[in-house]
Amino acid sequence: MNRGGSSAAWAWMLAIGLGLMSLRACDRPPGPVDGPGPSAEGLPAFPAPDAPGQDFAAPPETRAIELANGLRIHEGQIAQSLREAGHAETWMSFGWLLGDQTVTTVAPGLDRRHHFANAYLVGYVPFEGVEAWVPLASLAQRKTYAYDHDQYPGAPELWQTSREAFFYPQGDCEDHAIALADWLIGLGLDARVVLGRLRDDGHAWVVVMDGARTYLLEATHKRPGRALPLASQLPDYRPEAMFNRESYWVNTGTPLTTDYTGGAWALRSGFHRD
Repeated sequence: MNRGGSSAAWAWMLAIGLGLMSLRACDRPPGPVDGPGPSAEGLPAFPAPDAPGQDFAAPPETRAIELANGLRIHEGQIAQSLREAGHAETWMSFGWLLGDQTVTTVAPGLDRRHHFANAYLVGYVPFEGVEAWVPLASLAQRKTYAYDHDQYPGAPELWQTSREAFFYPQGDCEDHAIALADWLIGLGLDARVVLGRLRDDGHAWVVVMDGARTYLLEATHKRPGRALPLASQLPDYRPEAMFNRESYWVNTGTPLTTDYTGGAWALRSGFHRD
């Protein structure tokens, strides 16, 4: 699958470095997460999936990233490199480096295997034809906030796919963000999961691009309204990287920005599910 040839791909793998992302198991939920959620009046009752699914049942070679030079790297190669580096059972997310540039994020799933960040957006859409505020309100009612280290003893960080996030009643920031972004993408919106910091703590959230406007959705907020806030009004969110189902971008400028569309955002890799 490596267009640059097997020897070139292997040389690249030997040259990579691993960097722990600033996302540290979502150190703290933003704001209160207890108490009653939004009113259920007018909110449809969306059924949960019957099972958590087997979203990673296909061989790891079927999930790959492609760089600008055409080089493709699949999850099987990622797993081998992690084993050789002694990180096969390091349950944290990694920034995957080529030289000194992050080209993607790799994170462990509930299956205790590491996957590309994009792979967690599996196309799960509980219900179509709803307004953008409905997924946020529904997720707030359905899912409670819980730290990964409390849910999974010995594992400080495990990610849920969007389907798993709607099946399991608890999750932390990236679980909420992945579930929300995937549903919004299924509604035809340009939604992305953002990894970065909320003030001083590692965090994940969602942005939605709508022409000249960018909205920021706090998926862990348990009292959302129907009005979606503009990202320009939320400077405490400090983005470092973002992804959707197909692409991964890195903020090459200052994280003290509310701009998610400018020239500082570099497209570093594309994701393919064969």
